[in-house]
Amino acid sequence: MTVKDTTFHKLRRRTPRQKRSQILYDKIITTAKTLFKQHGYAYVSTNRIAEKANISIGSLYQYFANRESIALAVYEDACSKAALTMKRKTLESLSATFEDSVPELTGWVFEVFEKDRYALLQLINEVPELRKTAQPFSFDTLIQRTTQMFFEQHFAQVEPAVVARKSYVVDKCVIAVISKYLDERPDFLNKSQVVSEITEFVLRYSGTLSSARSASETPVGA
Repeated sequence: MTVKDTTFHKLRRRTPRQKRSQILYDKIITTAKTLFKQHGYAYVSTNRIAEKANISIGSLYQYFANRESIALAVYEDACSKAALTMKRKTLESLSATFEDSVPELTGWVFEVFEKDRYALLQLINEVPELRKTAQPFSFDTLIQRTTQMFFEQHFAQVEPAVVARKSYVVDKCVIAVISKYLDERPDFLNKSQVVSEITEFVLRYSGTLSSARSASETPVGA
């Protein structure tokens, strides 16, 4: 058995098929998330989660192999909900100009991370063994295609590979800065200033795409 197979086996979960099972599954995740946030992952056992959720430990183990698999489910759930929110907001913004959309969407990314900071940012650091396993379900991985689509809509005349590179860098930089700010909370910088600084960076960095678009639209021989 390979290391990858061992990790998968260790983190295996049973997918709920009925409404009643889904309710129980969601209850375990919600309870675990609250306890992890209040006490820290290292200080919360599966027994404690089951007791707080008012279920038997046997019922918990029907769906989760161990505490790590519950933590992964908490992380995946938070990331998927955050990504869906940003996808909806991005689609709603497509009728606006690029310049107007950037600060609005940046503000929404900030809101998403601030609202669920523990599950999106802190939990994965408390459970380092989950980092590689959780990467395909991380917020930045799930939102990457949405960001690229947003850039493609506004820079349709630019070569797709160029747009993909630019949107990837913007994605990673925006998430990294917001994550770092929420972790450090420097007294010389507030939320609105962070959004403003990120907006300036994105607009300036994306300026090369505007230049590329203008060049592609210039008639040959003009």
